[in-house]
Amino acid sequence: MSLKNRLQSGGFVIYLRHTATDRTQIDRDRNDLSNCQSQRNLSANGREQARMVGEAILNLDIPIGTVLTSPYCRCQDTAKLAFGSSVVTRDLRFGVGDDVQQTNQLSASLKTLLSTPPASGTNTVLVSHTANLKEATGIWPQPEGAAYVFKPLPDQGFEYLGRIPPDAWVADVPAATKFTVTSK
Repeated sequence: MSLKNRLQSGGFVIYLRHTATDRTQIDRDRNDLSNCQSQRNLSANGREQARMVGEAILNLDIPIGTVLTSPYCRCQDTAKLAFGSSVVTRDLRFGVGDDVQQTNQLSASLKTLLSTPPASGTNTVLVSHTANLKEATGIWPQPEGAAYVFKPLPDQGFEYLGRIPPDAWVADVPAATKFTVTSK
């Protein structure tokens, strides 16, 4: 069964790296995340990617329940354009530059989110950044807009099932190599 077909039954966590950004912009103030003018934001291509991902997920009959997002504007905009609404959580904020304790806390929080089963018949979406997934799972999410699919396990761990590049939502989604992470 393809990864796309598996998502149609629900029960998965989809980690979506924010879509394409304007690389001429930089994050200047990590303390005031409500100020989008001081952040790297979505490019026109990124806004279109987010709409395309959301439309494809809808057309593929992939049920989405909870959508959680980083407080950074590029993540909130990705979530809004793709899914309409989301809940902002600091547990998904960009952790690059944090001290070891903060990085470990973000990693532990993400592992908990990846291990938490979605509401019955739905999938949970987490919209976030590169470093968070790398710290929690060892996966460096590339390119911008790529989705990584996880299956929460009964023992509070999770299994990685595969990556879906942003342009692959409109094509058949192939099965991928999997690995399992358990949390203790």
